[in-house]
Amino acid sequence: MENKNKKLLIIFGPPAVGKTTVGKILESKSDFKLFHNHMIMDSVMHLFGVGTPSEDKLSRIIRENVIREAAEAGLNIIFTYVWNFAKEKGKTNIAFYKNIYESAGGEVIFIELIAPLSIRAQRADDPMRNTDKKYAPGRNRVLALEHSLSFASPNPFFYPNYTKIDTENKTPEAVAQEILDFISRK
Repeated sequence: MENKNKKLLIIFGPPAVGKTTVGKILESKSDFKLFHNHMIMDSVMHLFGVGTPSEDKLSRIIRENVIREAAEAGLNIIFTYVWNFAKEKGKTNIAFYKNIYESAGGEVIFIELIAPLSIRAQRADDPMRNTDKKYAPGRNRVLALEHSLSFASPNPFFYPNYTKIDTENKTPEAVAQEILDFISRK
């Protein structure tokens, strides 16, 4: 099934900013399929532990293969990602996934979600957060990650087809609609 308009929608931002929640709404309102990062990470973390070399290696290999298959199948997918801008690894990974879709004739769209740490820490306490993401960081981990990782994207951003949305005072539905409006203008 060839879809000449296939898109890879990369939603990135710090933990508990709303990536998966918004992705689920987008999936229900469009022809995009959600491939949130924890779909792979949680399985691998269960077997090999959090932050282990095996977890890093296998998560990368599986994500790459799923994204490649989706591009070849002509799917529109949403991929969520916590991007640490302090390390080149994040940009290398994203550039690799971007290249996969573009090489298959697709388009890549970047959506950055932001919210203050206090809001994200509060969201991290929501018990529903762990329904789909067993290893999602809780409040204490979200607070700790703020000091060990860099979530501040460069300005200007690396790639075109990019927008930044502050989720603090918006419902997930409003954020999803803003993303759909952005995509429709592309």
